[in-house]
Amino acid sequence: MKFLKLFKNSQVFKLALGLAILVVCYFGSKFFSQMQKLTSTLELIAKSNDTQLELEKLLSIINSYDYSLRNYIITKDESYLQNRFLNRGIIEEGIKKLKVLTVNDPSRKKDILTLEKLINYRFKLFRETLIAAKSNNVDQLGLKLKLKRSNDYTEMMKLFVYKVINSERLKAKFQNSNHQFELQDSLMTAFLLIILSLLILLLSFNKTNIDIAALKEANDKLKLLNESFNTAEKTAGFGHWMVNLETNTYTFSDNLYRLMGVEPNAFEPKLENTIKYFHPDDLAYVTKVHKDSLINHQSTSMVFRFLTPKGEVKYILGVGSFTNDGNGNLIKIGVNCDITNQYKKTLELEENNKELKYINKELEAFNNIVSHDLQEPLRKIQMFISRLEEKELDLLTQLGKDYFSKIRVAANRMQTLLIDLVNYSRTIKGDKVFIETDLNKVVDETLQDLSLNIEEKKATILVGNLPTIKVIPFQMKQLFINLISNSLKYSKDDVPPQISIASKEITEKEVVDNKIANAADYYKIVVEDNGIGFKQEYSEKIFLLFKRLESDPKYSGTGLGLAICYRIVEKHKGFIKVKGEPGVGAKFYVFIPKGDLL
Repeated sequence: MKFLKLFKNSQVFKLALGLAILVVCYFGSKFFSQMQKLTSTLELIAKSNDTQLELEKLLSIINSYDYSLRNYIITKDESYLQNRFLNRGIIEEGIKKLKVLTVNDPSRKKDILTLEKLINYRFKLFRETLIAAKSNNVDQLGLKLKLKRSNDYTEMMKLFVYKVINSERLKAKFQNSNHQFELQDSLMTAFLLIILSLLILLLSFNKTNIDIAALKEANDKLKLLNESFNTAEKTAGFGHWMVNLETNTYTFSDNLYRLMGVEPNAFEPKLENTIKYFHPDDLAYVTKVHKDSLINHQSTSMVFRFLTPKGEVKYILGVGSFTNDGNGNLIKIGVNCDITNQYKKTLELEENNKELKYINKELEAFNNIVSHDLQEPLRKIQMFISRLEEKELDLLTQLGKDYFSKIRVAANRMQTLLIDLVNYSRTIKGDKVFIETDLNKVVDETLQDLSLNIEEKKATILVGNLPTIKVIPFQMKQLFINLISNSLKYSKDDVPPQISIASKEITEKEVVDNKIANAADYYKIVVEDNGIGFKQEYSEKIFLLFKRLESDPKYSGTGLGLAICYRIVEKHKGFIKVKGEPGVGAKFYVFIPKGDLL
């Protein structure tokens, strides 16, 4: 019964018939192609046989000509030479036929040209031998040599011709095998053509029945998907709507109603019915943008507010775009998303940004105070300390001299601290222009600036070949000043400082330990000294702000130098590591990314 119902369905029948016709056409075209191949194979076999026959004829004529020439030499009977020109004409016709037969076979065509040259040369030998035989004074020895030469050349021609003939035989055998295979394949295709046509005709009806069942299942899934989408809308806080420009009919999703603070389907989906749910301040703007888009068919995106019946204000991001439905009608589809929380957070962030800007201004003012206002009274204190030391120091008691010395040290330390604070702030808010910089020149300038300290310490500075890299020049100079100054400061009392600065390859262990994706993306600069060193357990704390590992008064410092180094390297999107050993020295490893990573 089901089969009959499907059969009576004209649409299903047309579909099945169309599919059957397509399959039949496909196999019909394939069968036609196979017939053409069979015809082509037969032609190739025929050409091969004809080629062999012509070659045999040519060889027979050459042998006959050779036989006639020998008989003439023996008998001097002119009748043996009567048909030699006729035979030559037959040979030329044979060569022409061979060229036609092998026109599509480059290798065989080449063989025929070679054979033609061999035949021409053979006839040349015939003529030379015949002339020698007809001479009044026959040179028997010379004639014998020419006959032997002709005989050898004939044998060589025979070998060549038989070789070509054997090749053609093999080709014909191969083509014959192909012909048999293609014939069987054609019969099988014809059989399948009939069977598959009938089978597809039957299956098309069954497939249509299956499609109907699948359509019902898809419809059920679509209902479930629609329910899931409605749930997702409710969870994510958005709703969608659609308007058909041909019929001017609107469709609202359930959650769009909820965004307006009412239950689904609380009113008929029309633009006029939604007006009272827009915030009065946004109504004119939203209505104008939407109506204009329906005229110019431009996509829309805007932020507006819903005012619910309970008086709740919701910030909404609305977007809309145009497309065509299944009937070809132009429709506009829109999505309204509740962004109230995000909007409030944005306002909060803006307030925080204002506060941060205010704090930054205060910090900048503080930095100006540190770099200018505090420096001035400090310089006066140091000036008066210097004058007291020159003129009044001898009038003080020993205790007074000790106090005076501590005052001087404290003032100097205060000045160093202020300078370091200014330098640290400059690394945070300083110049951010990265330019190609030769680090060799930077180090040379640094050593010139520190020349007095280097001479005082009797230090040896070894500088390797450093790269040219895209950096902030001033900050890079500050980095080397602090690292070299650190090495000079924490040198041993009885051993002159030895400091080396070099660019080195990044090891595989460093790649793993520092989680470097590609070692070729970084430069590694190593600053090594033979100073007092430190315990490796302090390697992380050494870069902390105001952190000093040495409490001995003879090692003056503020604890800001290495913190500045850390900030400079961090600003260049690199990192700095240090290894130390008490009594041996310290090694600072600076990893700076190459220009394309900055």
